[in-house]
Amino acid sequence: RGGLLGHASILTATSNGGETSPVVRGIWVLENMLGTPPSPPPPDVEPLEPDIRGATTIRDQLIKHRKVETCADCHRKIDPIGFALENFDPIGVHRSYYQDDQGKITSPVDTAGALASGESFAHVDELKQLLLERKDQFARCLTEKMLTYALGRELHFSDRPAVEDIVSKLGDRGYGLRDLVELIVTSDTFREI
Repeated sequence: RGGLLGHASILTATSNGGETSPVVRGIWVLENMLGTPPSPPPPDVEPLEPDIRGATTIRDQLIKHRKVETCADCHRKIDPIGFALENFDPIGVHRSYYQDDQGKITSPVDTAGALASGESFAHVDELKQLLLERKDQFARCLTEKMLTYALGRELHFSDRPAVEDIVSKLGDRGYGLRDLVELIVTSDTFREI
């Protein structure tokens, strides 16, 4: 259960308090771990209420929702990552089945999915392995977030070389968090503020 994906604070923050949201959880992973946030919906697209009659689980509802052409591309990237986290309820307690409001088991949780790159996973542990193969991508995302915080401003295009330099050196050092902090505070970008 370890790591960010199983941390109760993240699982709770990506739920609405009473129900999980594979969409919110998927977006969180894309934005905060991979640095590839999905595009916002086009401004001229009105909120759509897809026909979800017959859908018994959130997965069924989202699969039906993906049939709406304007929603399909982004949700193919977002939803599967969120499905992998469905074994965790809104506060991060592990579950194998969905329950109704009376606590009656309604259906098993299906956590299988595939990344947009086509790599499939059966559950969160396999998703974690796929994400671990993207160390540079995660390191770049975390570096950007931490450097933004350290500088007290958004990053600019001119900061890109500093980010790439930090990520490169971080990889050479084994991707340690202490190393990342040291590399940020000793970077020219940070020292010149």
